[in-house]
Amino acid sequence: MRWRKQGIFWGGGVGLFGLLMLLAGCSSDTNAASTNHWRRENPAQEESPLFDFTQRKRPKILAGGLEAPETGTTLRDNLLVNGDFSDGLQGWNATTPCFRPDSSTRAPNGKPTLKIENPDSCGPFTKIAVNEFVAPPGVYSIGGEIKTPVLTESKNPVVGSQMDLFTACETELVNGSGDWQKFAGKHCVVAPGTNSPFRLAIDGNTSGSAWFANMYVRREIPPLVQTFILYPNYRGYLFADQPQAVRAAVTLNRGPDLRSEDLTFQLEATRADTGAKTDHTYKSPADDFTATLDFAALPAGVYQVRAKLLGRNGDVLFEQPPYRVVKVDSKAGDLLKAWIDDRNLAHFGDGAPHFVIGIYDTSNYSNSPDAYAPAVEEISQAPINMMVNYYITNAPISAVNAYTDELQRHGIFFLPTVSNFYEDNNGYPKGLAARLGASSQDDFVARYADALEQNRAVVGYYVQDEPAPDKVARTFHQYQVIKTTDPAGFNLIALNRPRDVQFWKDAVDVVGVDPYPLWLPVDNYIGEVGDWTRTAVAAVHGSRPVWTIIQFFQADAMSSWPTEQQLYDMTWMAIAEGASGVFYWSHGIRALSWVRDPVMHAALYRELINVTREIKDLEPVLLRPDKQVLASKPSQDIVTREKTGPDGVRYVIAYNQSNAPAPARFVLQSPAQSVTVRRGRLPIEIKNGTRFEDQFAPYEAKVYEIR
Repeated sequence: MRWRKQGIFWGGGVGLFGLLMLLAGCSSDTNAASTNHWRRENPAQEESPLFDFTQRKRPKILAGGLEAPETGTTLRDNLLVNGDFSDGLQGWNATTPCFRPDSSTRAPNGKPTLKIENPDSCGPFTKIAVNEFVAPPGVYSIGGEIKTPVLTESKNPVVGSQMDLFTACETELVNGSGDWQKFAGKHCVVAPGTNSPFRLAIDGNTSGSAWFANMYVRREIPPLVQTFILYPNYRGYLFADQPQAVRAAVTLNRGPDLRSEDLTFQLEATRADTGAKTDHTYKSPADDFTATLDFAALPAGVYQVRAKLLGRNGDVLFEQPPYRVVKVDSKAGDLLKAWIDDRNLAHFGDGAPHFVIGIYDTSNYSNSPDAYAPAVEEISQAPINMMVNYYITNAPISAVNAYTDELQRHGIFFLPTVSNFYEDNNGYPKGLAARLGASSQDDFVARYADALEQNRAVVGYYVQDEPAPDKVARTFHQYQVIKTTDPAGFNLIALNRPRDVQFWKDAVDVVGVDPYPLWLPVDNYIGEVGDWTRTAVAAVHGSRPVWTIIQFFQADAMSSWPTEQQLYDMTWMAIAEGASGVFYWSHGIRALSWVRDPVMHAALYRELINVTREIKDLEPVLLRPDKQVLASKPSQDIVTREKTGPDGVRYVIAYNQSNAPAPARFVLQSPAQSVTVRRGRLPIEIKNGTRFEDQFAPYEAKVYEIR
């Protein structure tokens, strides 16, 4: 969760979204009563080494997955009109005198520049210059150069782009630098059905001057072949008790110069040490299809799975980096403390599948489990089984162990945050890195994961919080370091632009999306929770877990807390759209911990308890495969997900995806004796044994129990 801040803004947008301030990270809780409760020992006395790193145990199993990021994307020519300002303001609509061409200040390549001067004097809605180019749907890279020697602002300026409502490219700059800085944004998505102008703006309370130069927008052309391993869906593991057919989604971007009948696609798996192999060849392949490899007859071992596109003469036209598939003659639970099964369900603790019910928190740290007890006691009134706590991450390993000891008393597992474990990050925990004896950024990540590998409550890592797509490469690299050291667990990311999921799906284990639709009183489109979840599930082809993060906070003074009904609706629409877990933001600062009235505090959390307890009650049902219950779709606006419980009772999870009341007519495949809306235990009349009708409020969700 990030919070809005002022800064330099550039790029495309729709309506006022082009003027959104970018979001800042969390700050520490300054509640004196809370702070006094915690103890911080002398760092030298905080912990004794938990391991001898020179004699570190090697993983029992080698993790697989994509071995290197996808290659082959190319860029077309600059689409901006007069992007280098050679013709002054031609092609730009600048409605304010704050923007003016400046031939006296030149870019490093000698080109003229565009100056914005004293933006505070221009008024809140006029600090903007819009290019004539309007981007049609597609994916773009954008960039340019900027000089900010005399901007006055409390924080570094941020260069960003929102090419539609769902994605942004952003880069933080060094303020007050007299040097030119290059900046670039990758993978800016303009969604189907939209067109996005390109704009430059200064947003926020900023004075002084800045210069722009050599701006560009270039369309990204995808590689000739794109492959995505659908299964195995978790770190390349092919366990004995799971299916043995490897499946890959294949997309050919042939263009007009290549005919399908002249092409052959080959998927091949080879074991490096023995040469054992299997392959499958597809002649005249379709542009989108699923390729398969049968591993049933292959011995256990580590295999490279390569995808190649061949021409008429058998020459290799294009090849993506390989995936590593690890075939194991055992069950996952025999080797891993936490994993994802072939149905995208999370296993941890007892080794059984679980529906994830998680929450975010913020707290200081201590070496005593008792120090954490009050907060964890309150949290555990809800059936929470997963925790992200931003602040505990920078603590000594001994404090993390104390925290997880307390969590485990309540059956809660932990995902430490490592999104700041980069040396160029302002929050890089230098002290912890030094205490672990780390010689480099990668060594720190490896030592941290190694130190926590034996902690059964640590079941993965929270690796990014609403990042821009330019962080994909570094996150992918960190993923390789983590899973080499600790081959089990879940790397979770939270994305606030669901169309970005396509770029992240091989850089993490679990995709989280965090739509927070309740801001202003007029901005309460909670249906976006369903939209974002559906978009994310589609982007991973339903072959990776998607956990939806639900708004549990008051955004600002003009908005309000979600009601219990809204919490319920958002939660169940996410589940209806395919989420295999939900998180709630947040029990910590800027959320529940800032509610000082104890009566209100307890009442708000009671609402979350009520909502999550129903999830827990239905967990045995949610863990079962979807099974068709209805004979037809109830109406155009009603989305459903259908289940049959272990005892044969049928369930329909349904929600209204429109902002207007909607009737629904349900027709069952087979007769029933009773239908009950679980929330409120409201009976519904059955007609002719197979039909019942109901009314939905805007965005309302319901769970029907059918006996």
